[in-house]
Amino acid sequence: MSDAVPGPAPTPEPAVTPAPGLASSSALQARIVVAARASGRPLLDAGRGQPNWTATLPRAAFFRLGTFAVEEAARVSRHREWGELPPPTGLHDRLLQCLAADGSEGAGFLADAVAYAVSELGVEPDAFVHELVRGVLGAGYPAPTRMLTQLERILERYLVTMTGAGEGQPGAYQVFATEGGAAAMAYVFRSLRENHVIGPDDAVAIATPVFTPYLQIPVLAQFGVRVVEVPSAHNAPHRFDDGFLDRLLDPSIKVFFVINPGNPDTRAIRPEKLIQLRDFVIERRPDLVVVADTAYATFVDGFRGVLSVLPRHTIVLHSFSKNFGATGNRLGFMAMASDTVVDDVIAAQPAEVRALHDDRYSSVGPSATHLPFMSRVVADSREVALHNIAGLSTAGQVQMALFALAYLMPSGRTYLDATRAELARRSRALFEPLGIEPPGGQDSLYYALIDLVEVVRTRRGDRFADVLVTTASAEDVVLRLAAEHGVIVQVGGLFGSQAWDVRVSLASLDADQLRQLGHAIVAVVDGLTAPGT
Repeated sequence: MSDAVPGPAPTPEPAVTPAPGLASSSALQARIVVAARASGRPLLDAGRGQPNWTATLPRAAFFRLGTFAVEEAARVSRHREWGELPPPTGLHDRLLQCLAADGSEGAGFLADAVAYAVSELGVEPDAFVHELVRGVLGAGYPAPTRMLTQLERILERYLVTMTGAGEGQPGAYQVFATEGGAAAMAYVFRSLRENHVIGPDDAVAIATPVFTPYLQIPVLAQFGVRVVEVPSAHNAPHRFDDGFLDRLLDPSIKVFFVINPGNPDTRAIRPEKLIQLRDFVIERRPDLVVVADTAYATFVDGFRGVLSVLPRHTIVLHSFSKNFGATGNRLGFMAMASDTVVDDVIAAQPAEVRALHDDRYSSVGPSATHLPFMSRVVADSREVALHNIAGLSTAGQVQMALFALAYLMPSGRTYLDATRAELARRSRALFEPLGIEPPGGQDSLYYALIDLVEVVRTRRGDRFADVLVTTASAEDVVLRLAAEHGVIVQVGGLFGSQAWDVRVSLASLDADQLRQLGHAIVAVVDGLTAPGT
């Protein structure tokens, strides 16, 4: 028998309270996947938003840069067994000489990208290439921890171009490179709570339907805030109806979360609604913080985001997973103005609350009084104590910068136009057998939100639509799609959408597969509404 004295019982993990309906929807989604895999049919997986393409040129440039960096490290080393980081002097010219002798597309893209950064963004040539070499080698901790200096200038230009915010002086916005958009989302939620921008008696407003974690995170025990939904117009070319801002008048709502363009509904907020939002916030809710997720912005030509009208109030979250087919790279960022309302909100808090901040961030500095919210987010991302080794891997930052340059350079327009045209082709292929039209408007077309009742009503009339609603359920439809046709789609309830909606990822299947998926939906709903069923 052991003589060890038992220690105190571990503190139980806080209970998780899922948003209403989401737990059952998640369980249903698992059943759909199992049924589809057991169907014996070729799998048509339009569930997760995994694109079936990948951007090759920025990746080829990344690997070509890596080869150059390794050669340079070996060239300057005094040891055969390992390399050393080359000094900056002359590095830009040596890279260009190396690339000029290489006729590959990756070398050509890299040369163009470096030239663009120097001529259009004003980076210092040797310092920039040195940062690229150091970054791709991973030869040093990320410093600054938020993001490497030269690469942040590229991402700042990408930010203002992508959101239509307009170019300003470099440094007007700060960018924190994160492990994908999901990490950016988690970090922002955490720091808003830790800094008492949102508290237990507060609420957050969320534009719905929405990517599920936005509904799940706020109601976790460690956050414990109320969720106020701001519903989108259903099956309309516009995102929001008139009066959509009325719910934000509640002073207990501290933050408004919106994915723009949306997920699962893929419409962008119209310019006139952005102006309404701007006027509303400035005149009636000057303390409101807006968190805008822009993961799908690059799919909308002429997109304008919330940042373009409310730069001081907006925190931008972004991911490179979708447009560049980089879900496995985990590349994203959060960004905000250097002069932000969030800092004003924190500065106006009572002295006893600000004293809590001093304690929390004591390892960062003697006082948190002048510590910007962005610096707090970076520190919180590593539990504060490890703030000096925060940040996305430097190699990841280099790849992200090359993706951003691919978007910014004039030559990148070909890729953007091709992905947009392909999604439009896929949308037509899906909707044609359904017999209905997509909502229209400024739409990323990354997903399609299909109203199953509308499909039946359009094809067969109100009587058959009533039969579907009274004798079956959306669950019956999606499970039959899986079991009989090998089709995986997401149920609308998972996103807080209408009960009869299903989400189809247009990015995940080609046009022929999506046409087949459309015919499968028709076959299932026709079978469920046939006489005698």
